Amino acid sequence: MRNKAGNAHKARGVLCGIAGLVGLALLGCVSATNAGETGKTGKVVPREPLSFNSLNGWSDDSQTLALGAFKRSCTRILKLNADDPLDKKNTSDFYGTAGDWFDACRAAAKVPAGDASARAYFESYFVPVRVSDGSDAGLFTGYYEPEMRGSLTRHGVFQTPILSFPADFAEVRASGGTLPTRAEIEDGIKSGAIDADRLAIVWLEDPVDAFFLHVQGSGRVTLDNGRILRVAFAAKNQRPYTSIGKVLINQGAIPREEVSMQTIRAWLKSHPDEVASLLRQNESYIFFKVINADDPLGPPGAEGVSLTPERSLAVDRSIHPTGSLFWLETTAPVPHTGDVQPFHQLMVAQDTGTAIRGVERGDVFWGPGADAFEIAGRMKEPGHLVALLPRGLVGR
Repeated sequence: MRNKAGNAHKARGVLCGIAGLVGLALLGCVSATNAGETGKTGKVVPREPLSFNSLNGWSDDSQTLALGAFKRSCTRILKLNADDPLDKKNTSDFYGTAGDWFDACRAAAKVPAGDASARAYFESYFVPVRVSDGSDAGLFTGYYEPEMRGSLTRHGVFQTPILSFPADFAEVRASGGTLPTRAEIEDGIKSGAIDADRLAIVWLEDPVDAFFLHVQGSGRVTLDNGRILRVAFAAKNQRPYTSIGKVLINQGAIPREEVSMQTIRAWLKSHPDEVASLLRQNESYIFFKVINADDPLGPPGAEGVSLTPERSLAVDRSIHPTGSLFWLETTAPVPHTGDVQPFHQLMVAQDTGTAIRGVERGDVFWGPGADAFEIAGRMKEPGHLVALLPRGLVGR
């Protein structure tokens, strides 16, 4: 392990704020002079195939976990027509058609248990191919599923509503109209013009938790009766997003180089009287829905399948299709320390985000809990991606 501060200059990226989510991918605001710049061409340039032995840490990775995540993507892929693109929102020739992945997907369901079998499967059906020339490092960040306390009814400390999408808002949006800003929605709740008692799917104990739920787009709420309620992104008001981190930087509240989920949460906790007015500077507002998701999996990502902690990757969907496989070589923060450690793992592209732009730009889903919050909040690491392509597609 090495000290995180000693690594920051290598990433050359400055986290300039934390934004909302669409399809659960973190919409961070990242400025980079080198990190992630390889993606500006907007496409993958074919490279020479690599050997699995050249992938640092390949033989040490738990391929069983990656195989489980890939199987969930295969449930979607196998429903496509053979000549469909792997992802209908991506038409890159680099990844072929859905039919190029059918044999691998069918075989995935028959792999015996164990890492050795999973590794042999990937080595039999895929070929590693670098997606850039490797001269400049990409940039890799993280996101997580926050945990919080709440109640199905408004009482006591449970006073912050998490709203479902109002039917009349849906009608306005469908007709091309403009929805209210965050401030207007909050004022409507206070005046009774918006019936929060009817629309709230849960009432949270802490307005700061509500802010992070809006940021991450999904969460686990421990109810006052002990039950766990899973909620996820349903809709947004289509208003401009203003980064609270950037506002705090401009106010001189937090130095730019220190902005993270952790420092933002600490500032909000220590300035409770300023939270409401600060958050109202962001016009964007997120609405939620209750979901059924199996533990320990995360909520569905942009691909429509449940995310797998440490195996699901948000990518630039205009460049890389959902369902594609990547070997990721980067580093990740060690929870509750200032250190980072190698993170070399097989990942599945199952999510996306508007700030995830570039060939070697990715966002790792870390799952729920305090450790996930610690890692995701501090992760701004350089690294590289290697695509795993079906053998029949390579050299075609």
